[in-house]
Amino acid sequence: MDKKALIEKFENDVKKRSYILRLLLVIDQLFNVILWNGSQDETISSHIGRKISNGKATWFDKLVCRFLRVLEAKHCIKSKGE
Repeated sequence: MDKKALIEKFENDVKKRSYILRLLLVIDQLFNVILWNGSQDETISSHIGRKISNGKATWFDKLVCRFLRVLEAKHCIKSKGE
């Protein structure tokens, strides 16, 4: 991705999400790295959604997804790729 495209992506993200939402996203990604040894560019729910799709989810992963269903039905599956 070239520099101009990265700047445009950043500017669109800032317009689309509030400061608080972006801060929560960063915290989510931080805990994905710390607790799941996941990518710094992926949320916990996306990471777990992929594990569920691949049949590699642990009981704890499934428990986290059950908790997240309170926020949104099928949240982990819908979040894949975030």
